[in-house]
Amino acid sequence: MLTTLRISGLAVVDAVEVRFGPGLNVLTGETGAGKSILVNALHLVLGGRMTADVLREGADEAVVEALFDLPAAHPVFGRLDAAGLPVRPEPGAASCELLVRRVAARGGRGRAFVNGALCTVSMLETALRGVVDISGQHEHVSLLDPSVHLELLDAFAGLDAISEGGAEPTLLRYRAAHAALAALVREREALAADEGERARRADYLAFQLRELESADPRPGELEALEDERRVLASAEKLREAARAAEALAYGEEGSASERVGQAARALAEASLLDRRLEAPLGLLRSAAVELEEAGRELGRYAETVGGDPERLAAVEDRHELLRALARKHGGTLEGAIARRDQMRGELARLQGGGERLAVVQTEIEQRGREAARLAAALSRARAEAAQAFAEAVRRELAGLAMGRCRLEVALLPPEAGVEVGGKLLGPAGAERAEILIAPNPGEPPRGLGRIASGGELSRLLLAVKRTISRRDPVATYVFDEVDAGIGGAVAEAMGRVLSDVSKGRQVICITHLPQVAAFADRHHRVEKRVAGGRTHTGVELLGEDAERRQEVARMMAGVTVTASALEHAAALMAAARQPAAPAAASERGRRAVPARAAARRVARAG
Repeated sequence: MLTTLRISGLAVVDAVEVRFGPGLNVLTGETGAGKSILVNALHLVLGGRMTADVLREGADEAVVEALFDLPAAHPVFGRLDAAGLPVRPEPGAASCELLVRRVAARGGRGRAFVNGALCTVSMLETALRGVVDISGQHEHVSLLDPSVHLELLDAFAGLDAISEGGAEPTLLRYRAAHAALAALVREREALAADEGERARRADYLAFQLRELESADPRPGELEALEDERRVLASAEKLREAARAAEALAYGEEGSASERVGQAARALAEASLLDRRLEAPLGLLRSAAVELEEAGRELGRYAETVGGDPERLAAVEDRHELLRALARKHGGTLEGAIARRDQMRGELARLQGGGERLAVVQTEIEQRGREAARLAAALSRARAEAAQAFAEAVRRELAGLAMGRCRLEVALLPPEAGVEVGGKLLGPAGAERAEILIAPNPGEPPRGLGRIASGGELSRLLLAVKRTISRRDPVATYVFDEVDAGIGGAVAEAMGRVLSDVSKGRQVICITHLPQVAAFADRHHRVEKRVAGGRTHTGVELLGEDAERRQEVARMMAGVTVTASALEHAAALMAAARQPAAPAAASERGRRAVPARAAARRVARAG
């Protein structure tokens, strides 16, 4: 769950730290107090856009930090590891803390950190996918986007869950089969491209290959040629240096070797008198031997090093040829060698296109049959799960004063895919899903974006979340004023639904409704104050029932809190503590049965 959110230098916030807990976390306050700034800060943590515009006037930087406590097996750690970020749970640990930090500096670029390691915003956004689900009055993007409706249906049906026997889910096997099929289809299209273009490409590659194979470059050859060219061009200078060094070390009268020998002889007799001189005497004798060997080596070198004009010319020609090839094929000789191997492979594929095309066609037919079999199993399970899902959501909506609403899940052909046996197979199967709704009797069901009002979307979103909550991997839901446009008994029902959802995961809810706030397990009040001519937003945790009762009463009565408002607030809070009706619990138990049954059947079929 999200345990701590710390904000500084952001909009009207100087410095705020909010500690969240399990269950239902409620944030309340006057309109404009800055409640939504907390949600905006969470967006930044999850990879949202952060610019210097968000800085508080006078602040050098804006900082948002979020601390999560996640299960050690959470997929976010695998994604972070794949991105090269050193965030790994301790061996045997049940959970691991994850600290995310976003910084926007005035006049500079923003930075992102995960557990202290610098990362890009795109890495952050990808890695933290599925950690927090944020939904707001104007931000039901996930629900309004039909492309995610099939994911919701599959999650409800458990089609992506491992079966009781440990078998891989049919949905994952289908995706792998479709990916392999699509790759083969792309290869077939490439092979079946214009023969003239393939022939021109083959001629070009053959010409390039002849040039490279004729030169036959070897790894490291360019450096070796450079060394040899340098020696050949400086042969006379090197010979003179070797002769001079030989004479000084060994060859002439008064050489280093002769003088060291004299020193050794001078110490030989003295060492008999004082054994401490034996060590330096040994070093002198060793030096004499080394100098003699060095002199002989220098003599041999001087006799063998020579300036061969023909060899020098050949080396320079070869060196220039290899440099030209390196410039032409990637800038380095190793790049040219790698390019030669790539061209050999490409030319072989082009010349063997006809044979490969037949092989690919056979593989497409085999893969197509497997993908079609798995897609048919998915289609049967989805058709059954769609009815169960729609019925489950309708039951939830009935408790939110939308009992007359008609909801359907339409299964439609995918918009793109691979055709197999006259049927289009997309990456997720042979269909896509779209949730359709008819809020009023007599109206045809239509897409959510075309018909649902803000209040209806809020309730529909909550109903869907509650329906899939057992399968939803997201551990933290954030609702930003999703209770807009409702009140009375519906507001109380929504509060109870939020409380029910929070039993299995953390829920953070920004609300203006006292009926919802009364259900809070942890209640924060957001206040805006003016001090020193500047506006400041603060967040206070209401720890006592009296403080909570005062805030709930304020939400009902306004600025002036009356005794009757306090009494009503106490009644709301007392009612919120009462358990839900037993019938509701039985309904919830029944609604998961069709989904589980569908999942078992598709696993057997797969």
